[in-house]
Amino acid sequence: MSLSVNREIRQARLHADKGEVDLAVSIYKAVLERFPRNRRALEGLKVLQGEKPSRTPSNGAPSEDQIKALVALFNQRKFDEVLTQGEALSDEYPTAVEILNILGAVNAGLERRDQAIDCYTRALRIDPEYAEAHNNLGIVFKDLGKFAEAIDSYKKALQVNPGYAEAHNNLGNAFKELGKFDEAISSYADALEIKPGFSESHNNLGNTFKELGRFDEAITCYVKALQIKPDFAEAHNNLSSVKKYTIGDSHLGEMLDQVARPNLSNQDRLRLNFAVGKAYSDIGDHNRAFSNLLEGNRLRKAELNYNIAADRALFSEIKSYFSNDIPRLDAEATLEVGAAPKPIFIVGMPRSGTTLVEQILATHSQVYGAGELEILNREIQKTGWRSSIKSPGLSQEIREGYLTNLLKLGATEPFVTDKMPTNFRWLGFVLSALPDVKIVHVTRDARATCWSNFKHYFSSKGNGFGHDLSDVAKYYRLYLDLMNFWRKNFPNTIYDLNYDALTQDQEGETRKLLDYIQLGWEEQCLDFHKTKRAVRTVSSTQVRQKIYRGSSEEWRKYEEYLAPMVEGLKGL
Repeated sequence: MSLSVNREIRQARLHADKGEVDLAVSIYKAVLERFPRNRRALEGLKVLQGEKPSRTPSNGAPSEDQIKALVALFNQRKFDEVLTQGEALSDEYPTAVEILNILGAVNAGLERRDQAIDCYTRALRIDPEYAEAHNNLGIVFKDLGKFAEAIDSYKKALQVNPGYAEAHNNLGNAFKELGKFDEAISSYADALEIKPGFSESHNNLGNTFKELGRFDEAITCYVKALQIKPDFAEAHNNLSSVKKYTIGDSHLGEMLDQVARPNLSNQDRLRLNFAVGKAYSDIGDHNRAFSNLLEGNRLRKAELNYNIAADRALFSEIKSYFSNDIPRLDAEATLEVGAAPKPIFIVGMPRSGTTLVEQILATHSQVYGAGELEILNREIQKTGWRSSIKSPGLSQEIREGYLTNLLKLGATEPFVTDKMPTNFRWLGFVLSALPDVKIVHVTRDARATCWSNFKHYFSSKGNGFGHDLSDVAKYYRLYLDLMNFWRKNFPNTIYDLNYDALTQDQEGETRKLLDYIQLGWEEQCLDFHKTKRAVRTVSSTQVRQKIYRGSSEEWRKYEEYLAPMVEGLKGL
């Protein structure tokens, strides 16, 4: 949260209030040299040049100390105190945009995004050229998946302040989410031209190259980020994901030095634990690898406050909802949305091989690989299905919302893959709203799948079940039970594809898959690893290589440590 310009404006006003006109004028002019259209500086300068300043201090703005105190509380993450004090100050100084900006940041930190948007919008009504508020509003829009709105906000921030490196970086993040990788790379380059020591932007550029399969360039970016900020745990974790470690690798030593730091935050520690665990796994030190993975998972589960009971209740609620007759749309009577492509849902447990299946399909000339889309989950939650009356209207609402958002991807191919694995939870809604859809369910050895969830760090919050050996086995059983429920209630609608069968007979299984989707054979589907499309999952490095047989046996190297998981999966 940048407050530099606002601090200068506030200082100018305080000098003016004290009658120190020359000082106030010089500050306003300094601001205008950098931002010639800054309305507050222009108006402040006009007042000072046209009227005699008041010798009486004004109560129109909070003091520097009050702002500093709020920022200090914010940086300490004492959000409740910031809200209490900030709201009181906002009542006293209703036009103080700095206070509204801080309140917006607090609400965003608490994931109260509607309140955050309200705070930033109020600030921008008072000062339409408040670049920091435009930028922060964009961050909230991005978190909500409203990438077009986020891009618009970042661009407004940059219209006011073209040298705003953070806004360039955030614009790159939004472009990357939309799959506009050239624009993302350009935005990160702009940020780094302005601020060469911007470690976050080096890291984000590295992530972009990683998704594009340009691993050498990704490594270069991560290394630069770490040269600037050696304690950048996220960059350490990202670098570990694209490296193959050997004994004596200096980066492992660097990470161990970071883990040993006494004041390391839990968030940084867990990221380093996963990275160190991966490095030890590469060099074959399974004991140290597992020890680090166990600690990283323990911290991540605590950070997410995950409880398997919540998922158990959700799955039960879903089954109860679909146990009675659900109005379904007629495939021939459904309202079409523009020229929306036909979705192919690829579902299953995370780490079951869904990325590989999408990569194969996306190599076909008639298929656009969209990756892990949040669209379906958002559209279903918007309906308030738990309390909604069951009617064709709800299914139509989901259909229209989903297809409308699918159109925004700009795909020209007739088919689009949606590879969010945990969409398996929502297949009843999918088949009620999109009865003409194709669903590919990827299965894999239960132990291999659960182990792979446990050993990987996921930046998203939706994989909380994977951070405990007992939880992941219990979740796997919940998943199997729900899939059996869908097969019973929606027979002959789901295509099951086994990952290990695919690795053993790539061509045969690929031909059967294309037949199911009603696509013709294309030889290039066998060379999926050569495609240039971006891959955004933790499998991004694996799918750049030819199919590897035997990965489902990797868990056996750690079998002696996995008793809670193996016991929980017994009989499957």
